[in-house]
Amino acid sequence: MTIKRSVDCDVMVPSDLIAGIFANAFRLVRDTDREWFLDFLAYSAAEDKAIVVARVRVLEEFILAIRKRLGDITVTNNVPQITSPGPTGLQ
Repeated sequence: MTIKRSVDCDVMVPSDLIAGIFANAFRLVRDTDREWFLDFLAYSAAEDKAIVVARVRVLEEFILAIRKRLGDITVTNNVPQITSPGPTGLQ
């Protein structure tokens, strides 16, 4: 299977996911030789506990692509400059 390095297509967000869910932490957990769980967490410092709010299974190659993409984000005054999505997609 060939993994595309860049995808330029319409993306549908189901109505129950439009608002998103709050996460302030993440972790990677190996599941198999080639697959990982990317867990998004809601962490409470006061309780020193976290709960998984979303879990995605990804191939190892995709983890490397995520790492590269995050490394490509421009940082100005220690603040990441990220294009934010608008109602019709990325602006």
